Amino acid sequence: MAIKTNKDKLLKQVLLGKIAPPVMFVQGGLIGAYMTTWDGKPKIGAGVGGIKYNVKVGGSCYGWPETEYLSPGVSFLGYDDSSDGSSYNMKGTAQAFVKYTAIGTKVTVVNGDGKGIEGVVTGKGGTGISGKHVFVHFKNDDLEKLNIGDKAKFQQDGVGLEIEEFPGKVFNMSPSFLESLELKLDGDVLEIPVAKKVPAVCMGMGVGGSSAESGNWCIQTNPPHLVEKYGYGDLRIGDIVACRDVLMDYGKGYYKEAVTVGVVTTGASDVAGHGPGVMAIASSKTGKIKPIIDPDANIAKYLGLEGN
Repeated sequence: MAIKTNKDKLLKQVLLGKIAPPVMFVQGGLIGAYMTTWDGKPKIGAGVGGIKYNVKVGGSCYGWPETEYLSPGVSFLGYDDSSDGSSYNMKGTAQAFVKYTAIGTKVTVVNGDGKGIEGVVTGKGGTGISGKHVFVHFKNDDLEKLNIGDKAKFQQDGVGLEIEEFPGKVFNMSPSFLESLELKLDGDVLEIPVAKKVPAVCMGMGVGGSSAESGNWCIQTNPPHLVEKYGYGDLRIGDIVACRDVLMDYGKGYYKEAVTVGVVTTGASDVAGHGPGVMAIASSKTGKIKPIIDPDANIAKYLGLEGN
């Protein structure tokens, strides 16, 4: 049975963001210091924030030297927020910017050389400073027109989205993106395409945390044999994954028989307990989600993104 939603009743409003500069990965409160990998080696930890010309949704989570939580495309902050400090220090306007945006949100640049160009939200960050960031995909030819600090309006319309007759929750999706997934209900069980299934034992940094609308929960990707054992060596930014016995509603934790489906929004990590961040898009405490394996289940496919 095709799904029905409450999309016609949702609030539509404009949010304002600005392009964030690149920032150093933060470990142990030491801003700008080398971070330490799971096996005791120093690493710069580049890749958070800024404008990326060659990192896109659909690309591999691995193989990017010296990076940690590599963010795809263009990273945005709330228009009046600072690029320094963790997400715990966000202003109310900045929190609204992060929590209200969703995959599929339409973005339009409003100043600078790129005024008038359009993009689309592909996800959010979730650790330290990256927890302030919203990621936007722009066409290749438009990236050269963008500069750090440029502002853009975000046409938000996904807060409060619900699927009728589904005894679970959905988050972080615009109605247009949700419809592109072509989801179905089998009775009250929601069928969702996923690239991979993730057992609770693989979930690392991010347990506890905040609501599903902000912050990610990592899939642990070290030591390397863990990746090999569970088959995550081909994990891509933008992959849709089903986390078993995991609940990300009003916090993030183990919950027997629960299923949370999320999107991998960032690259991998070499820090113990860390890895690609998963942002929740649907959850059920009682297992009323049926993951349907599809190796091509990546948001680049459903959003029709260029260059993937």
